Amino acid sequence: MRHDAIRGGSLTTARRVVAICLGVALILAAAAALVVRFTPIPTHGVLYVVIAAPYLMLAAPVAVVVLVWVRRWVLAAVAALLTAVLVALQVPWFVGATPDPASVAVRTMTVNMLYGLAEPDAIARVAAADADVLMVQELTPAAARGLAAAGIDDTFPYQSLDARPVSAGVGIYSRHPITDSTRIPGYQLAMVRADVRIPRVAHEVSLLTVHLDAPWPRPISGWQGDIAKFPATLAQVAGGNGDGAVIVGGDFNSTIDMVAFRRLLTNGYQDAARQAGSGRNLTFPSNEPYPPVLGIDHVLTRKATATSTKTVELPGTDHRALLVTVMVPTA
Repeated sequence: MRHDAIRGGSLTTARRVVAICLGVALILAAAAALVVRFTPIPTHGVLYVVIAAPYLMLAAPVAVVVLVWVRRWVLAAVAALLTAVLVALQVPWFVGATPDPASVAVRTMTVNMLYGLAEPDAIARVAAADADVLMVQELTPAAARGLAAAGIDDTFPYQSLDARPVSAGVGIYSRHPITDSTRIPGYQLAMVRADVRIPRVAHEVSLLTVHLDAPWPRPISGWQGDIAKFPATLAQVAGGNGDGAVIVGGDFNSTIDMVAFRRLLTNGYQDAARQAGSGRNLTFPSNEPYPPVLGIDHVLTRKATATSTKTVELPGTDHRALLVTVMVPTA
């Protein structure tokens, strides 16, 4: 019996050691998720960690359970504190803002067409039902013709398009009159701005469709350059529109865990998902057997308030469409 007791004690000790090691590893994983949220992304290695950050965060509460089980109170307290910090960082994305009571809804839809291969009939159908303005990325000349053949012109007669081969093109389709539009140079891919006259809104609304360069598998320097200069473009659009609202939509190739993306949320710009309190809108990839795991498509607003967001799967593309209801003040 003594020999069995020793064996049982050794087994219990081994399990405790394994549990402690697991708890520490979970703390380190969650700590990495916290650190990379405030770290620049100089390499693909750091990029992979920040992409995984929302899932690594889940390690913190698991660490609490494991360490409490083995009665490692100090480590459990560290894990609990880390959990609290990570939760506090997420909470604001689930608390909705209140729009100006005197506002007009502008239903906004943005979608990446994957080299123009997204099914045009599906895009035209969803946009006709749920959007007042449609922003598309990876708009090829063939895709623009496909959307026209699908009847997009009937619903969205006002257009500002910069269709280009492969993945470089973008476009804006609007139910409401476009009074001015321009192509914004200096980026890896096309970017288009259009000013739209919305009924009952005193000031024109500036729309901007954007597709920032991908940080992977391309060299990360293209994305770094695009997102570094984008705040200046946002400031230029805001300054050029005076008291009018701004709605920016597109494929940012960035998640909310990236500090470079959150630096865009200045000068009055807000992420629509945060304003609506809808948290993370996971949009990519949408053509795999598993659900999307990344939220890289966004809508930003200025002098307006998003009240709802949703994603819609469309055939032929690896991005879900992002649909946002934006309340634009009338005055």
